[in-house]
Amino acid sequence: MTLDFGSAGDRDVWIADKLFKPVATMKAAEATLDLPVAGGKQDRIFVWDRKTGNLASKSIGGLGPVWKLQPSDYSVAGRVVVRVVHEGAPVAVAFVTLKDAGGERESQIDPSKKGEAEFYGIKPGALDITVRYNVKGADAEPVKQSVVLNPKRSQPDQVYEVSLTEDVQTVEAGMEGANPGSGKTSGTSMKAGAENDNSKGGSVIGNVLIYVLGLGIAGAGIYFGLRYMKDNQEKVAEQLKKVGVQIPDPQDPAQQDPGPAPVPIPPAPPQKIILDDADPNVPVAGVAPVIPSAAISQPSLVMENGDVFPIPEGETVVGREATCGLALVAESTVSRRHAVLSRQGSSLTVRDEGSSNGTYLNGVKIAADTVLRPGDQVQFGQARFRFEA
Repeated sequence: MTLDFGSAGDRDVWIADKLFKPVATMKAAEATLDLPVAGGKQDRIFVWDRKTGNLASKSIGGLGPVWKLQPSDYSVAGRVVVRVVHEGAPVAVAFVTLKDAGGERESQIDPSKKGEAEFYGIKPGALDITVRYNVKGADAEPVKQSVVLNPKRSQPDQVYEVSLTEDVQTVEAGMEGANPGSGKTSGTSMKAGAENDNSKGGSVIGNVLIYVLGLGIAGAGIYFGLRYMKDNQEKVAEQLKKVGVQIPDPQDPAQQDPGPAPVPIPPAPPQKIILDDADPNVPVAGVAPVIPSAAISQPSLVMENGDVFPIPEGETVVGREATCGLALVAESTVSRRHAVLSRQGSSLTVRDEGSSNGTYLNGVKIAADTVLRPGDQVQFGQARFRFEA
């Protein structure tokens, strides 16, 4: 298929079954592009004009051998960023919901996102932004903001900033260079409540000097106290007897060193009982086998630390309750009954059960039964897994 842009320019082109964060894109700088189309008729072609920041897309099944793009085809904004800050510093964790004329989408901010939530393919017009976050472990009142997205913008990537007044956790490490798509250069960020006052340096040094001086005085007191006790052993013993403290007599046989304690003999290891009809592959009860990822022979979820959770046939409930099939007891962002995994042979699907913090597949929040493919990243709250089969 030939794409006719009408003129040269800076564009990204890709094919996908639905809109998502673009990956494996083709650069199209010339006026035309011969695009190899190997997907199904339900797939869509996406063209992102990086100069205007707007995006065009059409179904392959509705196009002929040539797609001559018109300005009206670029009907949505390619990328919209919602930056959430507290006192100018990016927040560490938040959930951002953006609603346009096409519906509602949600994106999660973690420390690696540096306070930014990204959304793709947003329709121009009125937008509603909602930011949900926690303060000291409790849900705070969501912050809502209404904005207008224009199809013609001064910056290709539209950036909206939402400022939180509550004392929330922020990203402490300095961010050098420009944030992607921000058009701004950010210097060192500060944690909420921190003060950037060089005059504090003097008080810090003074506190250190006072601490060191106190240690020296305490050490000198201990040294002279021990010297006095050594030189006046009889006086010290008499004073201790008056207050009821008995000083052991080194000449008393009962106080003599009995010598080294006998070395205990370790007990012999228990004999392994082997039954003739026992299955050697049955694991010990109560001990979950550790399966290296290279030896995975059935659909499994692998945590970031390498722990492997084989998924049995049928339905497996994921949640914070200890009775769940995949129990994430220590994950406070996981609901009691968060999601359900359904396995049929080597096929595995995931369904969110109305959780508070959502279920994500490759960074996109899901709302219905979704099939997992090997290598997919699935996230329950903030617990991340890789699917392997």
